Amino acid sequence: MEMHPETDRRFRDEDREILRRESTLRDKTHAKQDVFASNDARRHFNLGVVLRHYMLQASRLFLSHHCSPQRTEPLTADEATACAVHLNAYYLNLRGTLDNLAWVLQYEWGLLGDVTEDSKGRIRMACTLFGKDFLKALKPRHEALASVLEQCVAWASDLAALRDPAAHRVPIYVPPSGVTSPEHMDAYNRIMAQANVPLAERGEKSFVEIYLEAQEVTRFMPIMILSTRQGLSWRPIHGQVRADHDKYLMIAGAVVDAL
Repeated sequence: MEMHPETDRRFRDEDREILRRESTLRDKTHAKQDVFASNDARRHFNLGVVLRHYMLQASRLFLSHHCSPQRTEPLTADEATACAVHLNAYYLNLRGTLDNLAWVLQYEWGLLGDVTEDSKGRIRMACTLFGKDFLKALKPRHEALASVLEQCVAWASDLAALRDPAAHRVPIYVPPSGVTSPEHMDAYNRIMAQANVPLAERGEKSFVEIYLEAQEVTRFMPIMILSTRQGLSWRPIHGQVRADHDKYLMIAGAVVDAL
């Protein structure tokens, strides 16, 4: 099914706007590379925030191309694996960037006293952009930045639920395709049932041939599958990544502006 021209135009306009914002943030970070009094703040900024920005953009662009809402053709096995690699990398680097930004502020401004990456347990864990103690310490130093971060606390909580390593020990999965109607499900099941027939009785048709035949009655659905002990859930790749990237650009831009 083709996308309506107006919807297609809106997506292209949004893509251009995101690229513009990414470029603006890139320019801002490069302009701030040498403003730090703390070597550790400089390390987290230049080797963390700046480098991760390029990795986030690369993964976003890959997913935007291969997991477009306009696509109906099933992903190949290699494409599905590559999409999963980029999706997992995107969220690892997104959460890593937020950590890098918190440590930049901590090392440069000393918000939590002498807390460092080498501090133990809960003391070190307090260095997070959206933590109560962190925001309380930040507010008198930079109220405008604290206000921006406070507005994102609920989002940060949802992000942790989406990709917290303590809860999600199974990686995000991108299915190559899915069945979109009861009729297609019946056809898919009939085709795949051939795989249970002894090889000699199915005319030497290989499993790969059966699988490819079954794929012809499926359509690509741009979703990510999440697995926890509570079961499986799914979210749309395009909408989820776009919304999370929007928050990333806003938060990173606000921190960089404040430095």
